[in-house]
Amino acid sequence: MNINDFIVRVRFDFNDIDHDRIDDPLIIDYLNEGIGEIFKLNPSKFLKTIVAKLDDSDLQQPCCCDLLYSVDAITDAHGNFIAELKEVDNSAQTAFGKRNCGNRTTDTRSYSKVENTDNQFTVKPPISPNESVYARMTCAVLPKINENAPLDKAIVENYASLVDYVLYRLFGAETESATSQQKSAFHYKQFLDSILLKEQVRQAFIRQGSASVKGAKK
Repeated sequence: MNINDFIVRVRFDFNDIDHDRIDDPLIIDYLNEGIGEIFKLNPSKFLKTIVAKLDDSDLQQPCCCDLLYSVDAITDAHGNFIAELKEVDNSAQTAFGKRNCGNRTTDTRSYSKVENTDNQFTVKPPISPNESVYARMTCAVLPKINENAPLDKAIVENYASLVDYVLYRLFGAETESATSQQKSAFHYKQFLDSILLKEQVRQAFIRQGSASVKGAKK
């Protein structure tokens, strides 16, 4: 499934197969907007494992990670495990005056998320200029629309919801039509209900799985 399939579906539902009312770029703009809305409501739908080269500094902000969940390991450039990267409470370390030993004998490092940021973290010991260090991370990543490639998995999984969002925006722009405004409100409700219901089902499935594991251990 690619972006053209999505556009055709929207045009069919909007009764504009002949391209008389709207242009394709507007549909794509609204699609990107809808993806952003789902991302804000439930970023866990967009989780990916990425490998990024760390900067020669203690402060890190990988550009390919929109929302950082965890930094999982030190790796090579291909994501193969080299050493652990443990999360620590940086404020607690500072409060107790702890310092990292200068004579480091392993590749193991620690990291701390920077408060009130989406994707910043600090690494100790810092990366020096003569090092090439890669890390494997779990991040929520906003999908990019590529006309020549299949749609991202997260877009396909939320296909119907995103169609509803685009139709909500398209009908909503027809402010002089009461019917269009009603259709706009209907599609927005469909969008919200679908996203929230999927999340409720997902959470229920997680809880059920956890309960089954606990029951098996007894």
